[in-house]
Amino acid sequence: MITGLMTAQEFVETRHTFPEGGRWHELHSGRPVLLESPNDEHGTVVLNLSRAMARWFSSQTAEFSGYAAHDVGIHVETAPDTVLMPPVSYFDKGNRFGQSDLLIATLVPKLVVEIASSNDRRQLVRERTLMFLNHGVECVWITDPFKREVQILERGAHTLVLGDHQTLDGGDQLPGFELTVAELFTQPDWWKKM
Repeated sequence: MITGLMTAQEFVETRHTFPEGGRWHELHSGRPVLLESPNDEHGTVVLNLSRAMARWFSSQTAEFSGYAAHDVGIHVETAPDTVLMPPVSYFDKGNRFGQSDLLIATLVPKLVVEIASSNDRRQLVRERTLMFLNHGVECVWITDPFKREVQILERGAHTLVLGDHQTLDGGDQLPGFELTVAELFTQPDWWKKM
């Protein structure tokens, strides 16, 4: 049993023993933290964004090697260690899908998507965003299902806030990617029938 602060490696090795099998756990300053489980709105954003990214990926050339990974840990601080698990991370380096099956990424993602869908995620979103940007992530998209808006934060740039009637574009990270903010938050028809 580990006493005191955990390292990122210890977190990986013991995560499966935590409540919920380690699902929704992160490591904050050496201490494991259980976040609230995602709600329907969280799932809707992940589903709609994944579909839009899949369409965008399929339009790229054969040499393109970028990909999205879901719930992969990003080791943003050391001694004490902090490992955050964003819902979506976009990588454009290394072997295609090489980071997808890792508990903690070995590369820094180019883009991270956060979803302010629960109280704890909403309260920590600014702090988390700063950690990602300080770690070397180029851009963070903060999606807010309650306000139906997306905040785009890039290192060295002003925050851009997009509302329901506007279009989220991929900028320098995903050139040519487009998804309306309204589409991002719209529940699929099949979900409404359940």
